[in-house]
Amino acid sequence: MKIKSLVLATLSVASCLAAVPASAAPFLFELTGSRSATFTIDTAIAPTTQSSTAFGDQISYNSVAGVFGGTTQNAQIGFGTNIFAQLNIGGTPLGFTQFGGPDLFTLVNSMPVFKTGSFNLTSIVSGSSTLRISAVAAAVPEPTTWAMMLVGFGSIGYAMRRRSKVRTTVQFA
Repeated sequence: MKIKSLVLATLSVASCLAAVPASAAPFLFELTGSRSATFTIDTAIAPTTQSSTAFGDQISYNSVAGVFGGTTQNAQIGFGTNIFAQLNIGGTPLGFTQFGGPDLFTLVNSMPVFKTGSFNLTSIVSGSSTLRISAVAAAVPEPTTWAMMLVGFGSIGYAMRRRSKVRTTVQFA
């Protein structure tokens, strides 16, 4: 009985730890056209800065790894809604990169939820580019991970079946 309780408690704790909001996921951003960049942002991690005003919402992420203008490095990425620029990329060989266009995200409980698809962006300084936003597929576990998991479940099952049986003896006088 103790093993069964232990297994149930372990599964309960694991399911609680693995719970992530449905909107939280890594997103791949691919900018092509007058400027080129490729980077990934994990929305389970809060933005470095976030503000909401009458003029719109602003969020930014510092030290985002990616390829900017053909160079691998980190950059500051900012997103905005309404009258502010919808995409800003700073600290890269791209130079001043700021685009306007459709809103690329909404805030839900102070966390960004990005729209997926292709978006045409324009700028007087940066020209015209297309930004494609797509959700990154979850990683598939390696075969050794599956094997270790199956061995673990098998061991638990074996331990539960191997319990000693209680025998009662009745003596007649």
